[in-house]
Amino acid sequence: MPVIQATAKLMVEDVNRAVAYYCDLLGFAFAGGLTEASRQPAAGWPAGERLAFAEVRSGQARLCFQSRASLAAELPRLAEAKIGGTVVVTLSCDDFDALAERLGDTVPFIKAPHRPLHGCRECSIEDINGYVLTLCESPANS
Repeated sequence: MPVIQATAKLMVEDVNRAVAYYCDLLGFAFAGGLTEASRQPAAGWPAGERLAFAEVRSGQARLCFQSRASLAAELPRLAEAKIGGTVVVTLSCDDFDALAERLGDTVPFIKAPHRPLHGCRECSIEDINGYVLTLCESPANS
């Protein structure tokens, strides 16, 4: 059984805030979600209600955000887990230079743009939930 896709589901305290960050700062698009109170689908952004779950997309990249309360109800061992910190999400970018320049004006780099041993330029930032995002140029552009 080959794996055909992987999607990160990141636990967050505020799903709406996470979606806004990824859409506004990184150019992701809201793909849908579920409201916290009624568990009804939320198809448009900004959502009119607080969300328990949401998915954002950019190109082939997909990320999901789920509130601590909602995720802990499904997986109780996560109720007291620390959010962020140990997960690094790597995002390949078509226009690395433009994104790195825009981010440099807004968000402090954990690691400034550089060229590591593997050759593709990359930089790292920390998102609003403590997750590390490593942005790298697309291998086709390196």
